Amino acid sequence: MPSIWCALRTFDAHAVEMGGKPLTSPRFFLKPWAALAQPPMGCEMMLSSHLDEVHHEVELVLKLGEDQTLSEIAVGLDLTDRITQDEAKAAGMPWTQSKGFVNSAIVGGFAEPPVGLDHLSLELAVNGEPRQEASISEMSFSPLDLLANLSEWAPLEVGDLLFCGTPSGIGSLSRGDHVQARLLREDGTVLSELDLILA
Repeated sequence: MPSIWCALRTFDAHAVEMGGKPLTSPRFFLKPWAALAQPPMGCEMMLSSHLDEVHHEVELVLKLGEDQTLSEIAVGLDLTDRITQDEAKAAGMPWTQSKGFVNSAIVGGFAEPPVGLDHLSLELAVNGEPRQEASISEMSFSPLDLLANLSEWAPLEVGDLLFCGTPSGIGSLSRGDHVQARLLREDGTVLSELDLILA
């Protein structure tokens, strides 16, 4: 079964926004494969009833092909149970519960990657209000550098996903919110998008 790998603090502004410092080398965590959701456009996305405060984190997602190479890319949402994460961090405990719940790894349609990823950009809006926007060139570690680092030690396989980290501007979501996220080329062409209502 494939794995969902997630890089953290790959945008320096987000590291600062979370009260941390930019990293000097890549760091990762895992989400369970069962947390993955690939919803059709305009659908309702169920949030578990146990969640009190969920935050959005828009990200570039890489899909691995043969020989640990990049095969496809998409826009993704890494949803976070922020209260649970903060409590776990304060206690020095793992925070898997805050990242691994049902529908916490949401991915849009996959597309063939263009030559070079730095010119791509991410954007996310909630109820029509822009929340996050950044160029992939702003990352402190490029997507391919992240993949190369993982390849040195991780048991990667075909179909694995790599969430490449989020820019600043994260925020809370509520049931009933209309969430739209896009991965775009430099000319504004949409490569991958998400459009869903939280329920």
